[in-house]
Amino acid sequence: MSTSPQLRPDESDALRELIRRLLERGWPPLLRAALFGSKARGDFDDRSDMDVLLVCDVDPADRTAAGAIAATVAASVAASTGIRVEPWTVCARDLDEGRRTPMLVDAVADAVPIWPGDAPPLHAPFTPADAVFCAGRLLEWVSAGGAEARLALREGRLTDAAQRARDDIARLATAALLLTGDTRHRRLGSLARFERVFVRGGLVPPTVRPALAWASAAYPADGGRGREIPPVTPAAIHTAALGCELAAVLERELVGPLLERIGELVEEMA
Repeated sequence: MSTSPQLRPDESDALRELIRRLLERGWPPLLRAALFGSKARGDFDDRSDMDVLLVCDVDPADRTAAGAIAATVAASVAASTGIRVEPWTVCARDLDEGRRTPMLVDAVADAVPIWPGDAPPLHAPFTPADAVFCAGRLLEWVSAGGAEARLALREGRLTDAAQRARDDIARLATAALLLTGDTRHRRLGSLARFERVFVRGGLVPPTVRPALAWASAAYPADGGRGREIPPVTPAAIHTAALGCELAAVLERELVGPLLERIGELVEEMA
């Protein structure tokens, strides 16, 4: 097994132990393993995790179960070695064109192969087919979001309403960026990048700025680093109704043009 020169000897040993235990279990069937993220790029700090991408020969329907097993094995490795490893388990089909997510594309771009030892680098560029797939999924989630947020407001679940409004605003910004081929931004980064490219660039009216500002303020100061679902700030909870209104404003401005762009890409690929 090869490892990155960025890793300490004990970190390399922990990775080897993770791979050994996974292979010993036999399921999920492991095809490839690669280090990604800051440890692969070399821009890590004291808070950085050791992220490892596990490509498994499983059906997409079994991805969650495979990920749960990998997480359990990683936890046992951490308990025995004192080194925390964060596995991300994907199925081989996730690397197919038209199914690649921005996070996976970015992870693969940074990845350093670690198993098998003679494995070539992974290759998964972000294509128009991937942009159509991912932006379409984001718009589907946004379409359901307004009703869910309004129901949460009626039931007094202000935290849920604020979170849904915040995340839908970020999803809309991310979808717009993906359709330009921009995959490198998440959460706060998507909001800031969207404002620079689309609002300052005159592609979207400045009336959407309050939505972007509200959503940005709804994230914790660190943007939710290391958390799958960042908490919503108290100020956003108190103004959840406003957030839902602003999310609706952004949705009205963006969904039509984004669907039009998706249609153009589909025609170009035909």
